[in-house]
Amino acid sequence: MKYSKLSSVILGLVVASITWSVQAALPEPLDPREVSSMNFEQRLAHGRMIREEMNKATPDERKSFREKMHQKMQALSPQERKELHKKMHSEWKNLSVEQKDQLKQERKSMMEILTPQERKELREERRRAYESMSPEERKKWREEMHRPAKND
Repeated sequence: MKYSKLSSVILGLVVASITWSVQAALPEPLDPREVSSMNFEQRLAHGRMIREEMNKATPDERKSFREKMHQKMQALSPQERKELHKKMHSEWKNLSVEQKDQLKQERKSMMEILTPQERKELREERRRAYESMSPEERKKWREEMHRPAKND
C-alpha cells in the first residue's frame, strides 16, 4: 500500500516536471526598432504569434515578458524613443479603418488573456506613469489618445 502511494507521488512529480519543461517559454521580445521597421502585415502576424504564446504562459512569464519589453524600450536613448514614437504614430494615422480595427482587436484579445489581477496591475502601472507626467505631457497624451481631460 505504501509502495503504491509513493510511486503515485513520484509519477505525479515526474509528469509535472515534464509538463513544466515542455511548456514553451515566451520568446525574447524584439528590439523596438525592429518592430517599427515591420510593415502592417508583419506586425499583425507577430502580434498574433505573441498572443498565442502569451495564452500558454503563466502570469509570471507574461509579467517577465512585459518587463523585458519595457527594458528594451528604456535602453533606447530619449531621442530614439521620441523618433520611434513619431514614426509609429505617423504609421498609425496612415492605416485604414479596417487595419486599425484589426490592431485594436488584437490588443483586446491580448488583454482578455490576462487574469483580473494582471489587468489590475497593468491599470496601476499606467496610472502611476500618467501621474508622473508633467501637465504638458498629460495634455499631449490625451490629445494623442483622443481622450477627454479628467480633473487633474
